[in-house]
Amino acid sequence: VYQQSIAAVCNLDWPKGKMLIQILDDSDDPTTQFLIKEDVEKWQHNGANIIYRHRVLREGYKAGNLKSAMNCSYVNDYEFVAIFDADFQPFPDFLKRTMPYFK
Repeated sequence: VYQQSIAAVCNLDWPKGKMLIQILDDSDDPTTQFLIKEDVEKWQHNGANIIYRHRVLREGYKAGNLKSAMNCSYVNDYEFVAIFDADFQPFPDFLKRTMPYFK
């Protein structure tokens, strides 16, 4: 499932320089971590602006993971945040259809 979700987000129809994709992995399974990180690296090599984040201290469950990611300084370079769960695959035109509502 994670590969399909990562692919869907990386294939969003939006300028790559105006979008940062964070893959927030809260798993405690080393194999899962390796596989997700490997997929992220594949997309990086294909030009996606994507990073992998894994928390060692897993406080606050999903909300804690999101809060931790939002506290990263590079997040300040972006005006909006879209959050997708691991099993969600947005349509390629998701941002083009939703962003006009915020202008």
